[in-house]
Amino acid sequence: MVVEVRVEVHLARGLRVHVEAPDRVVVSGASAREAIDDLIRLHPALGKFVLDDARRLRRHVNIFINDEQLCDRDQLSDQVSDGDRIHILPAVSGGTSEDNQGLRSDHD
Repeated sequence: MVVEVRVEVHLARGLRVHVEAPDRVVVSGASAREAIDDLIRLHPALGKFVLDDARRLRRHVNIFINDEQLCDRDQLSDQVSDGDRIHILPAVSGGTSEDNQGLRSDHD
């Protein structure tokens, strides 16, 4: 008997602003690759934001399985278990000091 592994994928707002997708999606897969493939099957527009043309994780995208950073960025072979949470986060960087004016405290 084959047991289906179901995981919950959490999509950061930085990804959702580009595509119409909910913040959480339940997918099937026993590895990060299988889960991401199922996510893209359900929400095809996410594919170009998460994977490059060689189907590797994009350089500026990070994946965490529960609280641990993904180890295998090329093959996405990290195993997942039923009920695990996968978080997909685009890297955040850049901006100028002018952009950050509203983020400073009175003590800066």
